[in-house]
Amino acid sequence: MNNLLFQGSLNPLLNLRGYIYTLEQPGVLGNAIMIKVIEEGAEHHFLTFLERLKVNPSGWIACTFPFSRKIDHERLTSRRAYIKTDLAALEGEAKSFVKRFSLTAGNFPAAYLYKFSDNDVVLLCCPGDEIEQKLVRDTLEKTAHEFPNGFCEYGFLTKELYVYQKFADQKLLSQKKMRLYAMLSDENIIESLPLRRKKRDDPLILVVEDDRFTASYISGFLKDFDVLVARTGEDAVLKYVEYAPDAVFLDIHLPGINGHQTLQAIKAADSDAFVVMLSVDTAKSSILTASENGAVSYLKKPFSRERVLNTLRLSPFIRDSRGILPIQRGN
Repeated sequence: MNNLLFQGSLNPLLNLRGYIYTLEQPGVLGNAIMIKVIEEGAEHHFLTFLERLKVNPSGWIACTFPFSRKIDHERLTSRRAYIKTDLAALEGEAKSFVKRFSLTAGNFPAAYLYKFSDNDVVLLCCPGDEIEQKLVRDTLEKTAHEFPNGFCEYGFLTKELYVYQKFADQKLLSQKKMRLYAMLSDENIIESLPLRRKKRDDPLILVVEDDRFTASYISGFLKDFDVLVARTGEDAVLKYVEYAPDAVFLDIHLPGINGHQTLQAIKAADSDAFVVMLSVDTAKSSILTASENGAVSYLKKPFSRERVLNTLRLSPFIRDSRGILPIQRGN
């Protein structure tokens, strides 16, 4: 556990929407006990808050309680029927902690407690003098003992503001991940996926690639088709479920959930999904993982137009209206 030593003066309170717990109880700072808890739109509030703090982050500290670590992506995607139950249990745990901690930390100066969509909880506060610093340090150390060693993470915004700005970006991506879990748990949406694909007149290809040059390179080979492009695994799953494409070209190395995790989610939504993995990595373990997760092929970068189109011929969903026929398999 990090040794907490706080320096700096109390910054003016920033105006953020949220709700405030108030109690009438004697405390170090008087009878008024308040902490602002922000849940609705927490990701955007947090991002905005940090941007305002760039002017003067002195004295501000952060403490992260990463409940999202308890999300097991493989378990969720392999047990779609239990996604809602499993995530509801985790959310209940995080909300219970927020309620308890907001009372425990009621005396913290300039305190903001964020609960994000993925159930991570972050405290931001700015103790101004030695009494406040000791209050914050003692409370956080006591709270940390409730969790496994190393679960709680501390940071000083004076030195690590950039780290927390990147963290804010990750929370926006995690918000999409929670949306994809919600979509995977919606049986009506999942059941309609094959029907929506069948009703479409023209083939649709989904390209999942975070590198703009590579995405444009692949899309150029597919200009006779309708093409969707996703730059993260989270966006890929959301677009797959929404548009039911006929084939997917999926990069392995992606921000957020990686290509293997994206493939797991897509196959959970549609066991018949036609997914081709893309990577500069030809390690046997990576190829084996892709095959075990249901990929139909694995293309090493760089690849030719011929290889892309020949691979596309394997998709049973590509219509002959585009001149690319499915390969006929013998009995």
